[in-house]
Amino acid sequence: MATIHVPPPPPRIDGNAPVLAPHEKSRLRAAAHHARRALPGPVGDLVSRELVAYADFGHRMTVDSLIHRLAADVLARPTLRPDQG
Repeated sequence: MATIHVPPPPPRIDGNAPVLAPHEKSRLRAAAHHARRALPGPVGDLVSRELVAYADFGHRMTVDSLIHRLAADVLARPTLRPDQG
């Protein structure tokens, strides 16, 4: 008889994610806007969309702060001149 591996159920979501402060949402939106100028092409579009989606959701979903590190990285990048892109 074959053994079937059944994965464990996903962790329970309590709905208690901390709300992003207004200044955090604003910073994420600023980084999203800047991403399209600092990272031209599909990468900039993807980064911008992810940052806007996180700001729109309005809750801190992870503890690893990847989105906030991404925003800081984007905001630290210079805007590329049109002839550089």
